[in-house]
Amino acid sequence: MRTLLLLTFTTTGLLAQTPNVLFVIGDDIGVDSVGSYGHPNAAPTPNLDALAAQGVRFTNAHVCPACSPTRAALLTGRHGFRTGIGAPVAGQADGLAASEVVLPEILPANVTSALIGKWHLGADLGANTPTAEGFDVFTGILGGTVPSYYRWPRVRNGNTRLQTTYVTTALVDEAIAFIGGTTAPWFLMLSFNAPHDPYEAPPAGLHSQNLTGLDPQITPIPFYHAMIEAMDAEFGRLLANIPPATLANTTILFLGDNGTARPVTQAPFDPQRSKGSVYQGGVRVPLLAAGHGVAGGGRVEPGLVSAVDFFHTVAALQGVDARAAVPATVPLDGVDFGTLLAGGGQPGVRPTVYSQAFTGTAPMTDNGDAEVVRDERFELLRFQTRNGVREELYDLLNDPWEATDLLQQPLTATAENAYRTLSRELAALRGIPVAIPFGDGCSGAGLTPDLIAIAGAEVGGTFVGRVTGLTPTVTATFGTLGFTADQWLGTALPWDLTGVGMTNCALLVEPVLTRLLPQMPQRATWNVALPNDPGLIGFALYLQAFVAATGSNPAGALATSGLEVLIGN
Repeated sequence: MRTLLLLTFTTTGLLAQTPNVLFVIGDDIGVDSVGSYGHPNAAPTPNLDALAAQGVRFTNAHVCPACSPTRAALLTGRHGFRTGIGAPVAGQADGLAASEVVLPEILPANVTSALIGKWHLGADLGANTPTAEGFDVFTGILGGTVPSYYRWPRVRNGNTRLQTTYVTTALVDEAIAFIGGTTAPWFLMLSFNAPHDPYEAPPAGLHSQNLTGLDPQITPIPFYHAMIEAMDAEFGRLLANIPPATLANTTILFLGDNGTARPVTQAPFDPQRSKGSVYQGGVRVPLLAAGHGVAGGGRVEPGLVSAVDFFHTVAALQGVDARAAVPATVPLDGVDFGTLLAGGGQPGVRPTVYSQAFTGTAPMTDNGDAEVVRDERFELLRFQTRNGVREELYDLLNDPWEATDLLQQPLTATAENAYRTLSRELAALRGIPVAIPFGDGCSGAGLTPDLIAIAGAEVGGTFVGRVTGLTPTVTATFGTLGFTADQWLGTALPWDLTGVGMTNCALLVEPVLTRLLPQMPQRATWNVALPNDPGLIGFALYLQAFVAATGSNPAGALATSGLEVLIGN
């Protein structure tokens, strides 16, 4: 009986113990660079593949297209437009603000947190910036890269010294020492530099690539593969050195921080749509999970996951509600994807994912800021170019390589609905005013009136619409505004108006308010004043115009297509 009671108390203690979290980040490693994701020329990654076989492999994990923005998102649960980190951090002044609440600051008091490896979020607080920002322990590299993997500035306990041990090996040595010397539950963020450039041959015992006579400046891919293989080997060494009881109480996450870099991207992936771009090759990355709390067995999880979700998920794994731990005045963008770790067949935790790149990170010369929002099937990209805003829409289910921009052709009803839904999501998230055409207008007597947006809808401002294509035969133009395009008086929209003499015309919006519009010979203008209420951001208005034109059809009236107007700030 005494033995049974002892066993019961011991087991209860283990179950109540806060689990450890080992969060490993690979640098510049996309889904084309890890073996379990199926690329025929991927580097050998037996230890990462074993992790996938034991746990779960996510196929739709999305991050930012560059190093610093992803790290800021992981640690704050906030998008770059909130933190200001949307491009690689160049120095101290543009680093993560000290006022940001970072993940280790909200973990339980009994958890020891450590960052080993790459920080790349500024050094505004000196060599101790990561610990000043909340980590209990930091050793590694403050900047984004190293001059050489064999000669690099290692920061430890606030002191910077030249290190000549191969970076990947040295970081795993530090991780093993940290875990072995910690009796409390721990959160370890092991942030490798590998396989980020400079592309160099790792120690021979860590890889199987034949690099004889090759120059990494000319043929970088074999060196890149060797560096991935070395990272994988050292990751395996780390796991082998964690005591079994500790490992059994540890959740392991492996994530790429952005897509593969252009010089080492392999077909069918497009180098111009890799790291630095908001296309899938820049933002979709490997995410593997196994260990404590993860239902495994080689499970594949298609649910959408965003970089901002790790703030919530890691906190929840260690018993903290991230939203409750951060002041309510601080907007958070992530969700806890713990249910996707705990079992297969679970509903997704988010309907869409969002990512962005600030000016200077996107590879195409005409791009400034770029952003992308996608759901399980469709993806909407928006670019700020020299000539204004440009958008692209892709059906990732049928076009995973983003070859056919659907906005360059008539949209199917499904694609149009996706475009409107994703535009609405952007408007709500970013507060960007958007006017989205929908439905079809009608013609007659040589007239095809069209309703277009001239000025965006912003709270406290005025939306300006214009009805074009008019002639002197038009006697009046009316604008109709509603709050839905789904139904009116209990009947689904659109309504076919052919029966009332408006041949091939349709009522597309709920007619809550109709007004006569000021008219010139070839156009009519529609001004809609909006209240200065931030609660309206992301709210939709639905507009349509009707033109009185004798002889156009039996009713003498034509209808335009509709506009869904999303209010911004």
